[in-house]
Amino acid sequence: MSDDFYVGYGPLPDRDRRFLLRAIPLGLASIAGIGAFTASRARSAGGGRWETGTPVTLTGRISFSPYPTLWVGEDAHVLAGIGKVGADPIARAFDGQTVQATGVRIVRGDCFMLGVKAGNLIVSDTPAPPIPTIEDLGMIEVLGEVLDAQCFMGIMNPGYGRTHRGCAAQCIRGGQPVYFSLNPARRSDPQTTENCGDLGFVLMGPSGEKANALVSGNIARPVIISARQTRQGRLKRLQLTDPMIRPV
Repeated sequence: MSDDFYVGYGPLPDRDRRFLLRAIPLGLASIAGIGAFTASRARSAGGGRWETGTPVTLTGRISFSPYPTLWVGEDAHVLAGIGKVGADPIARAFDGQTVQATGVRIVRGDCFMLGVKAGNLIVSDTPAPPIPTIEDLGMIEVLGEVLDAQCFMGIMNPGYGRTHRGCAAQCIRGGQPVYFSLNPARRSDPQTTENCGDLGFVLMGPSGEKANALVSGNIARPVIISARQTRQGRLKRLQLTDPMIRPV
C-alpha cells in the first residue's frame, strides 16, 4: 500500500508533482489573461504631456477671462502657476498689456496651457494682434466632469476620474483654472481626435467670474451642466446658469 502523505522533508509524491506541473502554468496563464483583459477595458489616460524640458517664449496680450490668459492671435494659452496654485498673482499686473512670457507648455491634442512662475512675464514693445472678440453660441446641456485644467491637459495622466479627484480638488482650491471635460466615453474612444474644441470648456460663473468656489462637491465625477456657450478665438467657455450642476 503506497503512502502519499507529504511531510515536508521527503520527496514530493508523484501525484502532487503531476498536479503542480499542470496547475502552475495554468494559473500563470490565467493571471496574464485577466491582466490583459482588464488593461484592454481601461479608459485611455489621454494624450496630455507636460513639456518640462523644453521651455518656450511667447509674445502676446494678457487678459483675465476670468483666468489669466496669454493671447497669441487666435490662440489662447491659459496660464497655470507652478504647483497647485493659480497664476493670478504673477499675471495680474500685466492685465491688458503685451508681454513676453517664458514657461513650459502643457499640451493635450492641439490645446495649450503655459505654466509660469514669478519673473516669467516681462512687458514687451513688440506689436501683438488684438484680443479676439467673444461670440455667444447660446445655451447647451452637456455631460462631463469638472476638473482642474492643468492636470487634465497634461500635468497628470490620467487627470480625470475618481483616482484624480483629490488632486483636482486641491488644484481648484488653489486657484488653478476650472475645466469642464466632455463625456469620459469620448476620451476612451480611439477614434476620437483630441481637437481643442472637442475636449471641453473653460468654466466660469454666472457673472463671468471664476468657477472655483462654485464646483465644490462636483469635482471629477459625472455631472450634467446647463450653461451658455461662448467662443473667443479658439477658446471655448461655459458660463454656468441656475440650476448649475446636476450629478448623474
